[in-house]
Amino acid sequence: MTASDPFPLNRQMVIATLPSDALTVSNFELLTAPVPAPGAGEVVCPDAALVLALEGHGAGYLPDIDARKLTADYLTNSGKAFWLLQGEGSLPWKYDGAPPLPTGSPILPTGSPILPTGSPILPTGSPILPRNHMPMSTFGLGQALNLAQGMGVPRLAVIHFNNCFNMSVEVLHTVAPYADYATGYPNYNFFTAGAAYPHVFEQLRDEGRASSAEVATWFADGNQAVLAGKGFHPTVGCVVHLAAMAQIAEKIDDLADALLAALRNAPNRPQVLANIRSAIIDAQQYDTSQGDFELETPDELTDIRSLAFTLKSYDLGEFGVHAAADGVIAATHDIKRYGEHDHPWLKASAVWDFRGDLAMNIFLPDPLLKGLWDWRSPFYLDVNPDPTKPRVQPGIISFVQVTDWVDFIIEYHKTGLNDDPLPFLGLRAAAIPEFPVFNATFVPPDQQPKPAGQSSDYNDPQSPAAA
Repeated sequence: MTASDPFPLNRQMVIATLPSDALTVSNFELLTAPVPAPGAGEVVCPDAALVLALEGHGAGYLPDIDARKLTADYLTNSGKAFWLLQGEGSLPWKYDGAPPLPTGSPILPTGSPILPTGSPILPTGSPILPRNHMPMSTFGLGQALNLAQGMGVPRLAVIHFNNCFNMSVEVLHTVAPYADYATGYPNYNFFTAGAAYPHVFEQLRDEGRASSAEVATWFADGNQAVLAGKGFHPTVGCVVHLAAMAQIAEKIDDLADALLAALRNAPNRPQVLANIRSAIIDAQQYDTSQGDFELETPDELTDIRSLAFTLKSYDLGEFGVHAAADGVIAATHDIKRYGEHDHPWLKASAVWDFRGDLAMNIFLPDPLLKGLWDWRSPFYLDVNPDPTKPRVQPGIISFVQVTDWVDFIIEYHKTGLNDDPLPFLGLRAAAIPEFPVFNATFVPPDQQPKPAGQSSDYNDPQSPAAA
């Protein structure tokens, strides 16, 4: 199906709604069973328009991990180090009580931040994996789609990532071979239990036929209508033609190469490093700090289009960074469908402003060069696993293998702002972000009765103070 292929009137549009941690080939096999055509005795299969909606938890990039290989021997580098687990994350410590290892994590290669697997993100509580919940890995999602279509399941017209953070470069590049369009949300999306789907069905009924691109935009529009209608549920919704992901990855690769050249060859590396760091701080961030709901660094998901714009504001030498940024900007044009500006009900003092030039997030760990890394970093950076060690990552996504984005991350962290070696201090607490729900009963703080003398921390986002 191409962007112009309509959903035929004599076929059903089937929306398969599946939890993000339960996508299997058998789920897809159920979708290919014959279904009765509405108001007719004939039986048809939904081979003309199959739409997959993934619900529940999302996190953007998630590594493919074989937890059975996360042994004590692996995590401690054969007893050479051990991990101190605490609320803020996992720290590597020597047995003699010396401070955190300056040369890198015990399971990262030669000091490059390739973190261990088993922190407070694993269900078993190992020092590097999430223990609250672990949706299907990014690689696993691609494999499930590949296997399903190899068994005869039709190519997907649309994937609706109806969850958080999955409008992600890594996720979209992985699923691009198996679908025409994707709809998703780079930051949190508020769970509405499919409340926006009637909007899609009504539009299809009214129009009679529609392209894959139109249906993808209807998902975003329906989501916006439900959430913005209530207020205090700001989101940014995006739609991408997945055929464009190859070019987007190519342009990100060009940008990474230009940044590498600037960092390696500029006569004043500390200044170039500081300028790149400032550009990252200026760019739109999406929340990875557990529970603070402030979209600022050290959050470790950065909007790649926003970053391309902010990089152009800084002097990065004659290494083609600005031209490469223009390439990313051109490739990610017109992906954002809408962006709200409001207080999230989760934290009324915060203001989320998604009115800027945005497109999709990309993983950019430890953006402030503090030596504290997102728990996913060791896996993300381990593009070429050591064949002599247990294969903790059975599958590695192609994006990190076909681009130099990982090389840029490693080069960016080689030194601090004073040109000193940047130590590895530890991993941030491993936990998949809790997905917020649609709060139909929410009452704004300024409308709630308050004790005498207590003022509200709420300000209208349209006011100059909030802006």
